[in-house]
Amino acid sequence: MPRYSEEIIQEVIEANDIVSVISSYVQLKKSGRSFMGRCPFHNERTPSFSVSPDKQLYHCFGCGAGGNVISFVMDIENMSFPEALEWLAERANITLPQNTEYTDFQYQQKKRFYEINRQLANYYYVLLKHAQKGLTYINKRGLDQSTIKTFGIGYSKDSWDNAVRFLSKKHVSSKEMLQMGLVIQGKNGKIYDRFRDRLMIPIQNSRDKIIGFGGRIIGKKEDAPKYLNSPESVIFSKGTELFNLNRAKKNIQNNQFIVVEGYMDVIALYQYGIKNVVAALGTAFTPSHAKILDRYVSSVVLCFDGDQAGEKATKRAIDILKKSDLTIKVLRLNAEDDPDSFIRKNGTDAFLDKVKHAKTSTDYLLDELKRDNPLKTNEERINYVNGAIPILQDTKNNVEKEVYAKVVSKRTGISAKMIFNEAQKNRSENFKINLAPSSDIVSSSNHIPKVLQEAEKNVILGLLSKEINPEDCDLNTEYFTDSFNKKIYNFIENTPDITASTMMSFLESDEKQELSELLIKNEQEHNVLSNIYEESIKILQREGRNKKINQLEKKLKEDPFNPNVVNIMKQLKVLKAESNIGGQNGEN
Repeated sequence: MPRYSEEIIQEVIEANDIVSVISSYVQLKKSGRSFMGRCPFHNERTPSFSVSPDKQLYHCFGCGAGGNVISFVMDIENMSFPEALEWLAERANITLPQNTEYTDFQYQQKKRFYEINRQLANYYYVLLKHAQKGLTYINKRGLDQSTIKTFGIGYSKDSWDNAVRFLSKKHVSSKEMLQMGLVIQGKNGKIYDRFRDRLMIPIQNSRDKIIGFGGRIIGKKEDAPKYLNSPESVIFSKGTELFNLNRAKKNIQNNQFIVVEGYMDVIALYQYGIKNVVAALGTAFTPSHAKILDRYVSSVVLCFDGDQAGEKATKRAIDILKKSDLTIKVLRLNAEDDPDSFIRKNGTDAFLDKVKHAKTSTDYLLDELKRDNPLKTNEERINYVNGAIPILQDTKNNVEKEVYAKVVSKRTGISAKMIFNEAQKNRSENFKINLAPSSDIVSSSNHIPKVLQEAEKNVILGLLSKEINPEDCDLNTEYFTDSFNKKIYNFIENTPDITASTMMSFLESDEKQELSELLIKNEQEHNVLSNIYEESIKILQREGRNKKINQLEKKLKEDPFNPNVVNIMKQLKVLKAESNIGGQNGEN
């Protein structure tokens, strides 16, 4: 439960238009009063993700995800409630009250770790200015001062305890240094710096927070890895982070990201004006990386090193990316090159020309297959065709399949029709049946008569849209049978000015889904008419009276000598009279 006041939460929500925020992650198109796009929370081909600017809510009719702008940021960025609120407040230049304390340990720990990394990054940055060894290396790599400043590049001294002493002065405990992976503990129990004599590159998440470091060794040391990254921690997960995403997402070109292997490749391309570039962090490309890319762009160009390891990494990335709806292209470099060396030797225009003429992933895989099977013998032709069939099976439609069947046929002399037919067999279906609930979200209302369900739904819609004044409808929570509707009415009864979007911040995940679906579906199917609101209120009032009558009659039956029998009889008389009047009005 959030500990900020309802007023603060509502102020932050109102200052962050939901369409504007979600558009940073999802390509939205106007559709009537709403906006539609492909859901960022599950794979889908047909857009079923609806965003309502009027209600300031979103709902996916495919997987059921729904909520307000805060819950969207929480889910898309994997943030806690306070982190998302603070991020949105900062985005809108709103200062949150400082006296609000959270007891959540992990939230407080993350906040402190971000600050420790920020201070250490600044320290490394200052050290570089006075480190001749580091400056010599920087000049050798051709990095200018603007690039050094943009990426906050620094230097770690060739010392066993330089960072330890700096952090200790900042009141950082040994335990915290170990948890963050900034130090290593020796067999004797003493701690020493993890990064020594290295060019230091701060690793930032998509929100510009420093979550770790990458270090490129400068001196020659035996058994020391050339590149060293921070280990995983509470704020750093290598498989779910892309280096430079925080800058690349602001510099998207042609709805495309260029994906490279290392941060030095990113930094070199960025300096040469190619800023829509990202890299995995010391780990193989993962499905999480693919999912992140799919949020921002419709296509990717893979540009890994030209050596054998780079080819292997490219094929692995293709295998993962083909499960998404991204268009995949491959820029293949010569064996002796990587993106960094290529652009320094040939310049921006030459690299962009390579990007322009990048191969489709299918062309790339078929060409690589041909390199392994030069098609000089029948055995090589057979092996080539057998290897090509699975590649064709992964194409997204029959048109592509037929085009590439002809390519394979031309290379091998084997019938294109036969190749196409083979590729049609046992093909893996890219479309997966979604087992998540959509419009029929499980509710406790299954046993409730449909007329009553509709009446409760209409009244809730009327109250949330301010078409019904809660003071005028003469209802209470006991008049509602469905537990979800009871909870919503209770919110409205106790806080009449609360908006649906603000209310989302106080609901459980399944309740957010149910409310967002109710509101957005109603908006798409047109608003409820005012006379239906009135009729629905009457139905709830009648059901509420009948429920009360049954309770009182049961009480009399169980205890005829109840001392309050006279009072109970009076209540029954009034309720039955009201019920008869209500029934007559309803019939007319």
